[in-house]
Amino acid sequence: MTTKQDVADYINANLESTLNDHEIAYLQERVDPYLAQALIKVVGDVARLIEIRDNVSRDQTNRNR
Repeated sequence: MTTKQDVADYINANLESTLNDHEIAYLQERVDPYLAQALIKVVGDVARLIEIRDNVSRDQTNRNR
């Protein structure tokens, strides 16, 4: 059975060689931090998704309730 870690390892190993720089930039532009967090829960710790997730500004993470 394939685990989330197996999927994340595969994506991390093949993302850079599969997508060109323009496609990677487009991906980072279109995926917001909250979607990245949801995708991380599904596919595991993909480096690009973690990078996008960690770009949440303090204003967004420290909202008044």
